Amino acid sequence: MWCNVGFADNFNYICSFETYYKTADSDVWNNKNMRFNIYNSGKILKMYDYEIKKHYKDLKIVINNSNEVVASEIFQDRIDTLVLNKNTLYAKYQNMYFDNEGGGEYSIGKCDLK
Repeated sequence: MWCNVGFADNFNYICSFETYYKTADSDVWNNKNMRFNIYNSGKILKMYDYEIKKHYKDLKIVINNSNEVVASEIFQDRIDTLVLNKNTLYAKYQNMYFDNEGGGEYSIGKCDLK
């Protein structure tokens, strides 16, 4: 019976984001559209970027309930966060670099169950 509980928390979404980014703190803002597969493996969030055909570094899931998924990770040079509202199917992803160049990106978009 507890196997069913574990599967209830699994998710798999295709998300289309409008993304604004700077490659360094002093640069101008740029934007582009991005498409991701966002899913979990236990308490780890995985993101696959269709444009570059690559998985991002894993994030730790902090909250995964019937309403939302919240995940984040602090890396050596940046922090990444993702928030997905399971009711509205809107998601936000951001990363902020704190190395010598800075920069970062902010994305918001709509997701669909895969």
